[in-house]
Amino acid sequence: MNLSVQDVYLGWRELAHGADCPRPSWTVDVREDEHHRSSYGGATERHACPNEDCDHSGSYPRSTMRVVCLACHVAHVISGESVSSRSTSTRATGFGEAPRKVAGFYLWPGQPWFDDEPHEFLVSRARPQRLTAADVVGEICEGRGPRGGKRFSAAALPSPNGEYGIRTLRWSRAQEGFISCSAAAKWIEAQTPESDEAK
Repeated sequence: MNLSVQDVYLGWRELAHGADCPRPSWTVDVREDEHHRSSYGGATERHACPNEDCDHSGSYPRSTMRVVCLACHVAHVISGESVSSRSTSTRATGFGEAPRKVAGFYLWPGQPWFDDEPHEFLVSRARPQRLTAADVVGEICEGRGPRGGKRFSAAALPSPNGEYGIRTLRWSRAQEGFISCSAAAKWIEAQTPESDEAK
């Protein structure tokens, strides 16, 4: 599943430890089994699905993830029907990779599209431990110019009613045609209020 760079970092909920947890860390286990629907009294009931192609009758595949902190004893149990899972790397997801420092900004990489290189970045001034929408000042996307060469577009000034963007963050300003990520980052720097105050 391909995610946009905003979906890689924003909209996720971090699982909470207990108050004053002495050693926050998680033990994560996954269980996959066949779950049987049962009615009152314990008898297995036939699944009455209006979909004529439904084939799981009185049972269905269930995946359960158990996330436990052995220090503060908080446990999160997440389950769902027919949940898929796969193993991959932080390089393939974008999340977990270190941001790049470019033109005084941190560029947080998105998920690579066709090769091992990210093509979208969220831009922040600081390097928080966990990126949030409040940290983001811009977005950079790689594309192709009329002759097939790399070109970058940039968006700046997050605004709920901005005219640019279709995802969680919308932007007040946008520009295309930059020849490098660095040039796009410098344009974002020139648009942000902090840079205006510094001039």
